[in-house]
Amino acid sequence: MKFPDIINDALLSRCAEQWKNDSAGHRAASTLAHCSLHDAVLNHSLKGRLPFEFSIDLAPQGITDQGTSLRCWAFSFLNLARWNVVQALDLQQRDFELSQCYIYFYDQMEKCRQFLQRMIRCADRPLTDPAVSSALRDPISDYGYLSFLALAGKYGVVPKYVMPDTYCLPDTRPVTRILSMKLRWCARELRAMHAAGHSAGQLEQAMKDMLCDIYRILCRFLGEPPRSFTFEYRDTAGRFHRMDNLTPLEFFRRFCGIDPDDFVELSYMPGEQTPFGERYYRPEYPGAPMTEESRPTLNLCIDDIKAAVISQLRSGEQVTFGSDVAKFSSKTLGYMAADLFLYEDFFGTPLMMHTPDSRDYRWTAGTHIMCFDGVNLRADGTPERWKVQNSYGPDMGIEGHYVMDDSWFEPYVVSATVRRRHLPAHAQAWLEREPRPL
Repeated sequence: MKFPDIINDALLSRCAEQWKNDSAGHRAASTLAHCSLHDAVLNHSLKGRLPFEFSIDLAPQGITDQGTSLRCWAFSFLNLARWNVVQALDLQQRDFELSQCYIYFYDQMEKCRQFLQRMIRCADRPLTDPAVSSALRDPISDYGYLSFLALAGKYGVVPKYVMPDTYCLPDTRPVTRILSMKLRWCARELRAMHAAGHSAGQLEQAMKDMLCDIYRILCRFLGEPPRSFTFEYRDTAGRFHRMDNLTPLEFFRRFCGIDPDDFVELSYMPGEQTPFGERYYRPEYPGAPMTEESRPTLNLCIDDIKAAVISQLRSGEQVTFGSDVAKFSSKTLGYMAADLFLYEDFFGTPLMMHTPDSRDYRWTAGTHIMCFDGVNLRADGTPERWKVQNSYGPDMGIEGHYVMDDSWFEPYVVSATVRRRHLPAHAQAWLEREPRPL
């Protein structure tokens, strides 16, 4: 279908006439000439209804800072794990942290392995095939598309002082850039070997050699992850403790209070194509089968997700969750509310979209993972506002936190990870359903 050139003098004259008569628009333009959009559209009346007080409040152990990296998935889950370590060992150190560097090292190793295996599986396909071209376009990233629980369950965790941050950790773009260069080089080599008739065993050996090279690249950036370490600490009574020759996996299993098989990811995906009560998985590429990295998720209505989150908070444990954090939130003020910014009033035109359309049209999408560490419940037990722990340092928002109005939960929370026992009773049986591809 060929469209006519509709941006012509007639249309532009019509636009100009409408603007001439738009007195509210002229006032808005005058405002934006000397202040930010954030300040211009902020609903200041919200401050009075979002106090930083909560009926269930898990005191944080110190706010962590991911810098400009995209490792929120690691920080949020490590915040949950360290909370359990502090409780299990009665640690005196209140700003105790687990090493984000350590888990990031193995995240990058596993993502490189996943990329190389994909190149071998798709070696018969042309470079223009979507499964190949999409991988080559973005070979690796910091995003948490692998499961933290699977990584920790395989490699364990270590205290931060055992493997501290290096210079590149606040901004990991150089790591991503070098690994992407190496992975594209590896892809060419593997495809050339396949075209030359090399066996599956030869391709696998080449992949192992490539992963050794990648290991050494990561060691240059991050240091080498320890195989064992000594853990020394004092409890709140002042008693000194020392544990020698702990492996990272032993430390994780003994003190982090996390059995990866005990947790389930819940998603809120309203719509006719994704009915509630079903399980789904994320294929590596369109048409790909379910793998260990597929991360099955149970689709629940928003009230069931809230109930599970509140149940886990009541038990004294934080909850990690994913959301579209850029929508209707203020990092400066520390507020999240569906009516935080009055965009439609300010611009005088429809802008808002609501579920399920907002999900179908990508108006809303998961962009960040944080922790719930508190909630304020009304007398009838329903949530009024939530306490959200972020990972951008203590100067962000309110002591490193957001106060989330409950109105923000349904439109912008997309997932939560909870222990199985906190699921509503009617949802327990749904965990046995066979996952479908998204």
